[in-house]
Amino acid sequence: MIYRVLLFASFTFICLIQCDSLLQGEVEDDSTSTENADPSLLLNSIQLETRSIFSSASSIGGELTRMDYMFGRTYQDAFSPSSFNSIYGNAYNDMFSDANTLIKIAEDRNLYIHSGIAKILKANAMITLVDHFGDMPDSDDLDGTELNPILLDDELIYSNALDLLNEAIADLNNPLTRDKPDTDLYFPTYSEEDRIELWIRVANTVKLKAYLNMGDTQEIFALINDDNLITDPSHDFQFSYSITANNPDSRHPVFSRNYRDDTYSTEYLSDSFMNMLLTDKPFSDPRINYYIFRQVVPSDSEKNGCIAAYAPAHFDEDDPYCPLPGGYWGRHHLINDGIPQESPYPTYGIYPAGGAFDDELGGEANSNAGLQGAGIEPILLSGFTHFMIAEAELMHNNDENKARLSLETALEHTFKKVADFGTNLATGTGFEITDSVITTYTSVVLDRFDNAPDNTEKLREIAREYYFALWGNGYEAYNLMRRTGFPDREDNLQPARSPNPGNWPRSVYYPANMIERNDNIKQKSNADFLIGPFWDPDKGSTKFNF
Repeated sequence: MIYRVLLFASFTFICLIQCDSLLQGEVEDDSTSTENADPSLLLNSIQLETRSIFSSASSIGGELTRMDYMFGRTYQDAFSPSSFNSIYGNAYNDMFSDANTLIKIAEDRNLYIHSGIAKILKANAMITLVDHFGDMPDSDDLDGTELNPILLDDELIYSNALDLLNEAIADLNNPLTRDKPDTDLYFPTYSEEDRIELWIRVANTVKLKAYLNMGDTQEIFALINDDNLITDPSHDFQFSYSITANNPDSRHPVFSRNYRDDTYSTEYLSDSFMNMLLTDKPFSDPRINYYIFRQVVPSDSEKNGCIAAYAPAHFDEDDPYCPLPGGYWGRHHLINDGIPQESPYPTYGIYPAGGAFDDELGGEANSNAGLQGAGIEPILLSGFTHFMIAEAELMHNNDENKARLSLETALEHTFKKVADFGTNLATGTGFEITDSVITTYTSVVLDRFDNAPDNTEKLREIAREYYFALWGNGYEAYNLMRRTGFPDREDNLQPARSPNPGNWPRSVYYPANMIERNDNIKQKSNADFLIGPFWDPDKGSTKFNF
């Protein structure tokens, strides 16, 4: 079934590339765009742009949260304004333009399913941009008449996005809709009736995470009590890749970059994240064999330049430094050393990149390994929803019992998601995630939760487990750390090599392209990095400046 879905997505990739020049012409023709544009092609394009925006956001957040390795000497060195041109261009040049055009077409032609999906994806992109940048230009101001739009207050953008989500739900429930979309890249195997229900669940779950960021208790529990969220794995909002390698390459981008026949993996993994998986429990995290693939066990770690060096003086005894046990050779947080000679160091595994399963026998990370790139982008999964509900029950309802139940459900869903992803390759290796493995892990977490002395420390337990489950989704990890303050140094997040790495960005630089083309917008200063979006409860905090 998964390959049928992924091949379907691949076919759509091909269709879109072939139709791209025509589509651009239709959208950009000032007099006839809404008259001639194909709404299904526009919707396909918006769905792909959603994937691109998420991928960029996940990469940014992954580095900032130490889930992925961050190159640089200080936080301000790690990123430049041009680092954010991609997410900005995908949103303003592509997504918003296409969505605005499609929404107008849909209103004229009673294509309410088209407009409902477009509004959900546009609103989600608006929220994503606020979460990274704060104030941004109006997403509706794309008609070309205003060349230097001013920044719109980020709280107002959130409000507009939430209104758009409500409009989307009304559209999806509208009985007067005529034609249905030709292609649904996120729920391709479901009936039309089920797709409508699933997209409504997506809209409500985007609302839930927005209201959780904002701390709006009334709206949070209105959504929870309505029980129309992504709460079952069958509801998961994910983008699925295929095994197609050429014309176009429709494999997971992480797989394409790291599983090659001509060279070794090109990306280091984060020592901080791998160390937490290895040491946070009395046993290593059972998901590590799914998350990480070691080509050599143990890996060739003597080629790492730190092997003969001492740990920096500000590192604690428990902080990871140089090779980790078992050959988990990655890179430390904020190091700008040159690249050592090629070596088969660990790379991304079977989940979610569609790579190889680590059976501790080693093997080449080549293009035929594992799932051959048939991975996913885990945008909003049922387990994530249950983690958010656990956080809400604890911090906004002061109900430890409900929070505990939701935490238990979240662990079950996220573990089974990973386990089901690699069933064929993990079975019989001795490292597969079984029900007994999940039970053992869950009992440790719930015992910690029960023995935590107060709600703040119970929140730490929820947040840390959510963080581990978010592998492949650095965006939500970035939101999590700013919203809850966890995980932190006490959870053994690795410090930067420099004792003074500067301000950890609670928001990031404005994109270079936006600044260069708009005289009304000024670039952020170093101090501005401490100012997060309007919902950030710790504006100005230096908590993560390590």
